[in-house]
Amino acid sequence: MDAEKKPEAEIDKQLAELKRKNPELAGSITRIQRRFEEYESAKVYQLEMWPDKHRGVPNELSRSALFPAIHPKKRALLQNQFIAAQGGYSVHYTGGQLDQSYFDVFLGVMHLGRGVHEGNQIRFTAHKLLKLIGRSTGGNDHKWLYVAFQTLTATSVAVVKDGKRVFWGSLLPRGEADLETGKYVVEISRDLAKLFERGFTRIEWEQRRKLLRKPLAQWLQFYYASHAKPVPVGVSFLRETSGSATQSLRKFRQNLKSALVQLQAVGAISDWQIDPKTDLVHVTRIPSPSQLKHLTNQQE
Repeated sequence: MDAEKKPEAEIDKQLAELKRKNPELAGSITRIQRRFEEYESAKVYQLEMWPDKHRGVPNELSRSALFPAIHPKKRALLQNQFIAAQGGYSVHYTGGQLDQSYFDVFLGVMHLGRGVHEGNQIRFTAHKLLKLIGRSTGGNDHKWLYVAFQTLTATSVAVVKDGKRVFWGSLLPRGEADLETGKYVVEISRDLAKLFERGFTRIEWEQRRKLLRKPLAQWLQFYYASHAKPVPVGVSFLRETSGSATQSLRKFRQNLKSALVQLQAVGAISDWQIDPKTDLVHVTRIPSPSQLKHLTNQQE
């Protein structure tokens, strides 16, 4: 919490000093700040839209080990655990450790909720969601889905960006389930919708389907899709940020090479190589139309 309060305390200190030196300017800044807060309070957020062939997730989640590349049997119970992430933000997590199968559930719910405004509900059946995420629809799968929802609801996630908290809460904070009919209701929270507005990643769902039971390749698909032009990163960085449980860097490097081959085979990336001298991973991919526009604007 200290990291969150420090910038605000510094701003308050500077504003107090400004009031002493220039009361009129300080008053103008305070009024602007108040109007901005009123605007923010009145604004209604909603989940983003994307084509049916895609899945979307906030960048803060796709560039972290929140949904790590681990085997389901290696899941652990975490208490205020620091989660590795890329960029100027940090993630802390409390709850049952997640994996890529839980990510599928989260992606499925967000897909059903495209365009839904904060506070509104998404209604669906267990059968529909299981079909959507490519799983079987038998009795055991229904039980697994119910446990998955309980786990996602019991999570506590804190995302801090540049000392400011941008998300704090459960990934799926509120919902209902009728186990006899298989009907589910999930409410979209304001903070979750705001995360999407900050920036989100799209991936090709059929590509992910082809990577079933290949957690590292699935994680890498989202990670690289979130970058318009991926910069080289170290093998050790990917091991940490993917949340891999592989202790040996040499073994992880072997697993990484296999996963990159799998990504290239499904078309998620066009080329890759690991520099033997620097151990940096170089990946080439074709950016999405929106990412290509972003790159073009940067060059102008």
